[in-house]
Amino acid sequence: MKILLINAINPYSGIEGRYPPLGLGYLVSYLRKCFGSDFLKFKVIEKDVETEINEFQPDIVGITSVTQNFNLAKRYSKVAKLKNIPVIVGGIHISMLPTSLSEDMDIGVIGEAEDTIVDLIKAFLNRNSFVADELKKIHGIVFWENGKLNFTEKRKLIEPLDKIPFPSRDLFNIEKNTYVFSSRGCPYRCIFCASSRYWDKVRYFSAEYVVEEIDELVNLYKVEIVNFYDDLMMANKKRLINIVELLKKKPYYRKVKFTANARANILTDDIVHLLKEMNVFSVGMGLESGSKRVLNYLKGNSVTLEDNIRAIKLLKKYKISPNASFVIGSPDETETEILETLNFIKKSGLDIADAYVLTPFPGTPIWEIAKERGLVSDDMDWSRLSVSYYENHKKAIILSKTLSNDRLFKLFLKFRLINMYLVLKKILLHPSIMISGIKRLKNIINNFIKK
Repeated sequence: MKILLINAINPYSGIEGRYPPLGLGYLVSYLRKCFGSDFLKFKVIEKDVETEINEFQPDIVGITSVTQNFNLAKRYSKVAKLKNIPVIVGGIHISMLPTSLSEDMDIGVIGEAEDTIVDLIKAFLNRNSFVADELKKIHGIVFWENGKLNFTEKRKLIEPLDKIPFPSRDLFNIEKNTYVFSSRGCPYRCIFCASSRYWDKVRYFSAEYVVEEIDELVNLYKVEIVNFYDDLMMANKKRLINIVELLKKKPYYRKVKFTANARANILTDDIVHLLKEMNVFSVGMGLESGSKRVLNYLKGNSVTLEDNIRAIKLLKKYKISPNASFVIGSPDETETEILETLNFIKKSGLDIADAYVLTPFPGTPIWEIAKERGLVSDDMDWSRLSVSYYENHKKAIILSKTLSNDRLFKLFLKFRLINMYLVLKKILLHPSIMISGIKRLKNIINNFIKK
């Protein structure tokens, strides 16, 4: 049985496709565990969909997509349906907005997909097709029946997460700088993020699992930098301690480098000290705003400006590079408040400061606000919700009530210039990171040249 898995990404984006789609890697490894390595044949692609379908001739096509690329997912589904191939769609977009399942998509997987996909494959094998009576028994899906959408019961989460094998990286090109997930979920409810709703609750892979996966990356793929892409990999201090202790026993300890994401309010001296011991050299934080009022709006009063300042100082104390992202363009944010954020960055000591314009994604509180204002709908041009505001600003959905799109874009450019300065400064002060720094600076400059 052949399954073609498509990661619907924008082929013209310089950011998307930089790393392999580990979500699909987890699906493949879980299916191999349940059905054996030889019974199912997989191929994972990101482009040339029609050609790949013709050549691979799959029995099922699976597509994963974020919101901004859902137009592509719909287009790929249409290509598959012209060949009478059943289409399963998963990912955060369809999970947060299952009513957007198009008529060319047979089934949408809502939420965590591993167990659901296993049940779907079993149902397909039983009848050599997807039959409504069988689908109704499968939890965690939406599907078409007689021209109407049918929703099944909610799927229970996988616990413990260690039941899931490491992602099947043999399907991807793994570079020396790659990434892992050591947990799923986030306990916080930022106004622009759907992670807490998508994953429902926080679950962790064990310390042993995490270090064994790092072993595989180092020994099999010769990886030198491992990026933890979790929302909060260090939130469980006991597990972090265990990870550090296990890494200390490895021959590659202090040779392999790590990066991680954090929230300012959970970074304590003890935590940052552990990160330093682990050989973490860079930490990314969503600091979001230099305005107290706007920060409270975006983060729900869960973090303060003082937390953000303290976190930067802590990281610099341990010589860990502090990087941050910021969000501008909230509905009532004034130009003065945006300039407060710009001034915060200038004085902060950050090494990198990326700025984004607030985008209303399905499943987030800000989506509901935008929907009430008639700015978004369940059937819209999804490319208008791209996070790449610089490339997409002419057709972007703007939530600001105080600034025009043109004015917001001019302010946004100030953030781009500041970040360019920070990256250049980092290159000059730290020659050891020159190659990665030059690549980042080149991407920023190229974006300006394109315009």
